[in-house]
Amino acid sequence: MEARNHAGVGSDERNLARMLNNALREADACGGYALDAEAAGNERLAGFFRDVQETYTRVAGRAEEMLGDGGEERLPAGVRPGSAAAGEDPGDVSDR
Repeated sequence: MEARNHAGVGSDERNLARMLNNALREADACGGYALDAEAAGNERLAGFFRDVQETYTRVAGRAEEMLGDGGEERLPAGVRPGSAAAGEDPGDVSDR
């Protein structure tokens, strides 16, 4: 039987939620890094960051599926899938 914490959330579900949160934050950060590289004229580096961003986005999607995809209300507070699509300015990511 799976161990449960006080709130009744299993450790597996909690770990998946953390992985989802982390992957979305990293995808967002990579979008910012790509924009910085583009602004500096380094398309090769920008492409690399976009590739990594796509990888993190896929990881987040898989974690969301494994959580049962009960909708966005299951995501950690303030985190939305696809919040910064490739090519969009994700805003200030320096403190993430």
